[in-house]
Amino acid sequence: MNSTIPVLLTMRFGDNLLDELGAVSPRLAIRQQSVTHDRDDISALLDGSEEILYCMNPPRDLARAPNLKWVQLHSAGVDRLREHPIWDTNIIVTTTSGIHAVPIGEFTFALLLALARKIPKMVLLQERAEWLRNRWETLSGLELRGKTIGIVGYGSIGREIGRIAKYGFHMRVLAMRRTMQTPRRRYSEPGVGDPEGRIPEQWFAPHEITELAAQCDVLALAAPATAETHNLIGETQLRAMKPHALLLNIARGELVDDRALVIALKEGWIAGAGLDAYAIEPLPRGHPFWRMDNVIVAPHVASATGKYNDRAAALFAENLRRYLTGLPLLNVVPHDLRY
Repeated sequence: MNSTIPVLLTMRFGDNLLDELGAVSPRLAIRQQSVTHDRDDISALLDGSEEILYCMNPPRDLARAPNLKWVQLHSAGVDRLREHPIWDTNIIVTTTSGIHAVPIGEFTFALLLALARKIPKMVLLQERAEWLRNRWETLSGLELRGKTIGIVGYGSIGREIGRIAKYGFHMRVLAMRRTMQTPRRRYSEPGVGDPEGRIPEQWFAPHEITELAAQCDVLALAAPATAETHNLIGETQLRAMKPHALLLNIARGELVDDRALVIALKEGWIAGAGLDAYAIEPLPRGHPFWRMDNVIVAPHVASATGKYNDRAAALFAENLRRYLTGLPLLNVVPHDLRY
């Protein structure tokens, strides 16, 4: 019962965070060996003793980890692991879902406010040192107070978007979820989000996505990438939206039909889009999004605030305590769902 538990971390945690993890229990034998790139295969770093692994991507060669029981991922999404052999094992997989709520929730409103108040156009004018005579007409913006925001995917990020929308801007909140069943046991920070799901005034199922889109002044995408959410927003949904509506994608590029969105933005079906995720990353240089003045192109950085590792380590420490005491782990990914 008091035997040592080998733990390997392949991400770069500072000494202070390693000390916090080590303080969870003297039973933990924590070894850190960082990879050069997040996407590298870590098989060569394993010595075969590891019982717990913290990484971005599990090793492809699981035969090198015969004692592995639990993998804590450094990310919330697992779509890149759809064909990984780990799903054919009994190894527990957990994610960092929940730690992104604050930074991505705030970033969502950075995109929204920039689009609503024409900030990109102001930046271009600043670069040209140009003071428009018709600035009131050209730069007239959209007030958020009283507007309707639809949130597609009401997980930890979606719930923080909902909280900010309702209590920060007095917006009407609508939400779409895959199922109305009780959410999984998730990690959450105190005071963040909408734990009880009380904020949305109306709920929509995935097959009602067009109806949701039609009601919204702002449509925010915060759902995982799955077979069911692929091209969830396409021509039908974009045509249903209001001409002044804004689309925000801070989730995965696969949720949106890019070709339809380009046409919608060019032809004025919607007013603009704030994007932080794309079907192909990096976004190809020749993609139309780069040249559109009603699009903000962010290079998948919504969670980049400098506190990612602090939050990730806090979550991992909590899960380590749970593992040692036999409590259910947070953010377990069902092997049959793989998200």
